[in-house]
Amino acid sequence: MHVRIALLLLLGVVGGCSLTPPPEVPSLVTRIETQSSFDTVGGGESAAPEPADWWREVGGDELEGLVLALLEDSLALREARLQLEQAEERALQAGAPRKPSVGYAVDRQRLRSPDPTGRYSWSESYSAGITLNHELDVFGALRSGARAAALNAEAAALSYAATEQLEIARLSRQWVAAVTLQERLALANATAGSFRSTLELTEQRYRLGSQGVSASDVLIARQNLESALVDIPDLEGQLRSQLLLIDEQLGRLPGTTAREFTGAAGATPAATTAVGHPARLLEQRPDVAAAALRYRAALEDVGAARANLYPALSLTGSLTFQGAQPDDFAWDDYLASLAQAITGPIFQGGRLRSQVRLERAEAEELAAGFARVALAAVTDVEVALTERDARQTQQRLAQAAVQTAEQSNRVVSTRYRQGLSSLLAVLETQRGLNSARLNLILTEQALRNASIDLYLSLGGDWFAGAR
Repeated sequence: MHVRIALLLLLGVVGGCSLTPPPEVPSLVTRIETQSSFDTVGGGESAAPEPADWWREVGGDELEGLVLALLEDSLALREARLQLEQAEERALQAGAPRKPSVGYAVDRQRLRSPDPTGRYSWSESYSAGITLNHELDVFGALRSGARAAALNAEAAALSYAATEQLEIARLSRQWVAAVTLQERLALANATAGSFRSTLELTEQRYRLGSQGVSASDVLIARQNLESALVDIPDLEGQLRSQLLLIDEQLGRLPGTTAREFTGAAGATPAATTAVGHPARLLEQRPDVAAAALRYRAALEDVGAARANLYPALSLTGSLTFQGAQPDDFAWDDYLASLAQAITGPIFQGGRLRSQVRLERAEAEELAAGFARVALAAVTDVEVALTERDARQTQQRLAQAAVQTAEQSNRVVSTRYRQGLSSLLAVLETQRGLNSARLNLILTEQALRNASIDLYLSLGGDWFAGAR
């Protein structure tokens, strides 16, 4: 028995053994890491991403200012930061049992006892002491629990970084939507101005008795103007609502963004973006890294559950001073104790072994989740690249359509002023031009959103890291 205790003590001194199974990288993750490039780019854009705040590529200085306000005042990010602090505190608490605990106790007692004469008297006694408790983590249960909590805290930090990037992407889309609405409103006003000019010219030619211009032409021209004017209040309302949504996300009072908004969209996002390699993606995506950490934490929980099957060794010590008065305490007059205890399970109805199987199943589930998140990350990039390429092609076609529509509108409008073309031809070319311009505006919105999706799928602001 003494030999066993000595052996347990030795194991405790050297730090305990570990029953945590080693992590195994899921085969799907291994296959992703061995890819030389993303399928969509075919090796053409596999250079390492450039260090930059990606939202500046989308919205320039104005969006940059909104992002800074978001990072400072967002209520959603504040909640996420507080959740991260809670995870860090839980990790700190989980590591505390591995260290000795020291406490103190102060006691005062009054005793009523009879004296030789049969009378009762009161006496007082005082005691003060220090206690020490320490569990030797022989089989690593406490250590595994502390490691699991620490890994979960790291995962929480990465989850916060992912939340931050998601909020920035959401804000960027909100801003792009506001810019698009402002451009559509400007187009609607320009369309109304164009139809107004056509109406005035038609009315002038009708008053002068020009051939080919009738009262019905005046009515048709006025009808087109009125139809164009109907869209303006709706677009104004949509724009204001969109700016109010930005206020809400930034934690601002309603109307703040509307007073500052300019809608300067800046340049169109770059035609190409360096995306790196799939293996690099798994490192820079915070959600993938967090999934890997949670899997490792679950393995530590397996180790802790296994350790609970074995005996636990604890040490308890105390140092106590006693006296009739506190002044009677003296360093050469104390009571000391030191105890060792070995405790272990005998029969638990299968609960402990069931806990091991449960923790192992949860670890296997998180391993599958790790593989699923890794695959989703690669798929996100592939989809975003495909979407961006399609939108870029669509943008080129939309720009060509606008140029053709502008040329056609100039020719027909000139011929109409010269009396060589009909009103219906003018209105048709104007509607075609306005439709082409609207299509270009919406295509550029889709292209900017596709760029946001691509930046986000690559891990967001991967060089800056969590703030």
